Amino acid sequence: MRRREFLKAATSASATPTVDVPLRDLAAARHIRFGTEATWRDLAQDPAYARLVAHECAILTPGIEAKWPVVEPSEGEFQFGDLDRIVAFAQRNALALHMHNLVWAVGLPSWTLTALTKGRGTAVMARHIAATVGRYRGHVDSWDVVNEPIDPRWPSGPEGLCTTPWRRALGPDYVPDALCEARAADGGARLLINDDDLEYDAPDREQKRTLYLRLIENWLKRGVPLTGFGLEAHIKPWLRIAEQPYRRFLRELASFGLILYVTEFDVCDRTLPGDIDARDRAVAWCAKNYLDLVLDEPAVKVLITWGLADNTSWMSRDPAARRADGLAPRPLPYDARLRAKPMRNAIAAALRAAPCRSA
Repeated sequence: MRRREFLKAATSASATPTVDVPLRDLAAARHIRFGTEATWRDLAQDPAYARLVAHECAILTPGIEAKWPVVEPSEGEFQFGDLDRIVAFAQRNALALHMHNLVWAVGLPSWTLTALTKGRGTAVMARHIAATVGRYRGHVDSWDVVNEPIDPRWPSGPEGLCTTPWRRALGPDYVPDALCEARAADGGARLLINDDDLEYDAPDREQKRTLYLRLIENWLKRGVPLTGFGLEAHIKPWLRIAEQPYRRFLRELASFGLILYVTEFDVCDRTLPGDIDARDRAVAWCAKNYLDLVLDEPAVKVLITWGLADNTSWMSRDPAARRADGLAPRPLPYDARLRAKPMRNAIAAALRAAPCRSA
């Protein structure tokens, strides 16, 4: 869509947010779970924000507390304090838990890289998964077991997995091995692979979609316990969404029997107008445009925003999301004062329009 057409369409989005029914209830009416990501710091420091999360959500993702550098910063020394607190918060407020993440190439503690190069990677991965997943066995709905293992823009093995430290040390079976370890630690949790930028119209994104379908089909034939797939959906308005190819991709994932999650939904506004009202309407339009597409697939049964309020967003800290005019980003359904924005309306409208899933 050209910029003029985009801005014209965006102005039709409601500029007056309304908060009537909690998003969790609108989603539940379609047998969808709505939720958000939050850190324990955000929940503990702002009781009003914690109440908003509990009011709007049915599922919660810890933002950093389940990641390897936090859980096991030194070899064999596990620190679960803040993760335990988030789990307790979720249980007090009847929130399901989607945990993020177990095996990722980004931000690993230096000791893990040493262990991988010394041939101890298999044991290190197995111990970490067993300890982390096993601690919350029976209390967690789902895990992002492996995060972002494929990207054709980066050096990759012949099977298509990026040559991360995990791939170099453990070979192409590190992904199915991680899933098997997680299944051994918790027989009831859904186990996901989670990845980004799968919705866009570009040759390398089509290659990424094709690689996933080929690898997943092969893993499932081998009995690998993959039960879901996470679609990150950090929406970039300057990129075109490949509507029909993306629909086919979702449909083919669903044909494998996978449950699909939108795991990290937000809208990057760095190229949108500086005027707050115009920008909020444009963000809302982008949100509705994507959600109408993805929620049309009945296998999509979970929608998780990456934060509920703008001041909690990772985009406030990431240079890649920074606006040239220096204004604070507004990528989420509530502003920093916890006032509903047009994006909240857009999510509500998309949930109301979504086809009902089977229970």
